[in-house]
Amino acid sequence: MDDPAVWTAIPVLAWGVLLGQFWLYKRYCSFLVRTAGKSVVGAAALTLAVHVVPMTLFAVTAVLIHDLVLPTSPIWLAVLLYVLAGIVYSPLVGLAMPGRHWPPYETIRPALEEAGATLGQERAIAWIGGLLSFPGMTTILVGALVLFD
Repeated sequence: MDDPAVWTAIPVLAWGVLLGQFWLYKRYCSFLVRTAGKSVVGAAALTLAVHVVPMTLFAVTAVLIHDLVLPTSPIWLAVLLYVLAGIVYSPLVGLAMPGRHWPPYETIRPALEEAGATLGQERAIAWIGGLLSFPGMTTILVGALVLFD
């Protein structure tokens, strides 16, 4: 376990799953439903934005750390900056990750219903967020591999 990519990416992902699954989802659901109103399209667009914008910012942050910090600073500083960025972004990945049991998104759908989402909004938010959790996880892993190549 000598590779910095492994010992930074795995704990960041674990943190994200823990925080996302056990703390963030109620705040996330109420924010999306409150902001989208009763619009399914609005809920879908907002969910897309809430996941894609931070994913992009995280990827850009990893590239900036690689290009600006790593060449001139000790590796511990690059690891620290990567972990801090990951601590902020990874709960969104962990939040939307589908569970192992049927039906999919069984933890987030009741929270959306409790927040006042319509059935269409529940489906749009759960499926878009869930599908975007996989590229988000990939962004975290690839970010670590690129950063510490």
